[in-house]
Amino acid sequence: MLKKSIKILIYLVSGAITLLLLAYGVSQSDFSKIRKYDEIDSSTPRARINTHSDLKDKIAKERRYSTRVKIKNGSMVTLGDFSINISRGKILTTNISLKYKNNKSNNFLNTNNVENEIIEKGAILRSSVINIISHNKNATVSNNKMKNKIVEDINNYLSDGEVEDIYFNKFIIN
Repeated sequence: MLKKSIKILIYLVSGAITLLLLAYGVSQSDFSKIRKYDEIDSSTPRARINTHSDLKDKIAKERRYSTRVKIKNGSMVTLGDFSINISRGKILTTNISLKYKNNKSNNFLNTNNVENEIIEKGAILRSSVINIISHNKNATVSNNKMKNKIVEDINNYLSDGEVEDIYFNKFIIN
């Protein structure tokens, strides 16, 4: 019984000492030097803070994640980045480019028709890709059946042009 009461006394004394040290440390601390996360640092010159232009910020945001459909050159278009839920809670992050050609025989006069059509129907084309990949149990870069299905489905929406091939610029499954 004496050992048990000595143990309890030791725990109480050590707990009291810990609380006293904590209280003393807090009372001696200078919390005025702590900055809020949204406060501007006055030690840095104001000119250094505003060195980034709006254009640089816009380009940086587009590089991180973009859902915009963009024409790369005369026969390539990027459909942007995709984050798609696939089997068992896994997420596929991918970036897809398409190689297309003009279906019209009057190619000299109608060079921009395909590009305009792809830009105008960008949301539909992206939705088609998401639909096909999310319903595909074996979503891999080497899955030619999935690639062919994407090409076939996208071509159903295009009248002035035709997609020849699809390229995965990024393919990450998390």
